[in-house]
This record gives sequence, structure tokens and C-alpha cells, in this order.
Amino acid sequence: MPKRGTASSDHEVIQPTNDLRRKVREVPLRSPDDDPVRRAEAALNALSRHFEDWMEAEVSLVAESRDRWAAAGLSAGEPREAFFRAVHDVKGQATTLGYPLAARAAASLCLLIERTSPEAPPPLALIDSHVEGIRAIFREGARDPADRVGSALVEALDRITAAHVAEHGLPEPDDGPSPF
Repeated sequence: MPKRGTASSDHEVIQPTNDLRRKVREVPLRSPDDDPVRRAEAALNALSRHFEDWMEAEVSLVAESRDRWAAAGLSAGEPREAFFRAVHDVKGQATTLGYPLAARAAASLCLLIERTSPEAPPPLALIDSHVEGIRAIFREGARDPADRVGSALVEALDRITAAHVAEHGLPEPDDGPSPF
């Protein structure tokens, strides 16, 4: 039963009892040799056997969805959204899958799509440069972020994206004042 708190003529504050022991379950003690970080690394190592296949599937999906969007005339709508989702997935997953340069190329392409009006899409050649860059990074196994050729490719994609967005892009979204 809640405890009665302070009272006033216009309100009453009720403070509920809070017995945390009833809300928390006990976890049995683990062996001192148990290392959760080591267990997580072992699990990641076991999964890593599949990283190459997963990355290949992601890169293929980017190329396929690009083809569908191009076939739709780069128009606004589902093909554009599907392409963006595929590229965004590579942006988010490629580093974990061992391809940080592909993640950077995908980030550049995401920026290009986000900052370009659906009614006035970027040139297909610029889109293709990004898609082919992502495919080349994967095909050539450019896993090291310091890879000379891969880094130069990503830097070039970043430059041409920045130039296109500066000239033809939408203004940066204003997210409003910071809540902090």
C-alpha cells in the first residue's frame, strides 16, 4: 500500500513503496575464470566466418537496387527508397564486416541521396561511381582503412559528392536546438 506523503490544500503527494529486491532476480556467481569479453570475442569470431558472404550479399543488393532505380528513371518512390536502404545498410554494416572503406563510400552515397531532391536526382554517372567504388573495394579486398588505392577512391568520392551537394543539393536539415 502506498505511503501517504505531504498534503496541501490543492494536492497530495503519494509516495509508493518501492521494494527493489522483489523486482531484481539474483544472478548466480560466475566462475572467476569466466570473462564476458572473451566470450563475446569468441562469438564474434564464430560469426566472422559468414562476414564475407554477408558483405557480398549486401554489395549485390546495392547493385541490384541501383539497377531497379535506374530502370525507373531515377524517379522518387519505392525504387529510390529501396536503393537508399541498401546503401544505408552497407554504410552501417560494412565496418563490422571488415570493410570500413566500403562504409565510407556508402556514407558518401547516402549523403548524396539525402541531400538531393527526389525530383532532381543526382546524375547516374555519379551514383554509378559510388556503386562501382563499393563493389571494387569489396572485390579487391580493401579491408585496411589505410589502403592507398581504396583511400584515394573514397576521398575522390567524398570530394565529388561535396561539390555536387554544394552546387545542387538541398540545404542541410535543421534539427532545431539541441536538447542538451
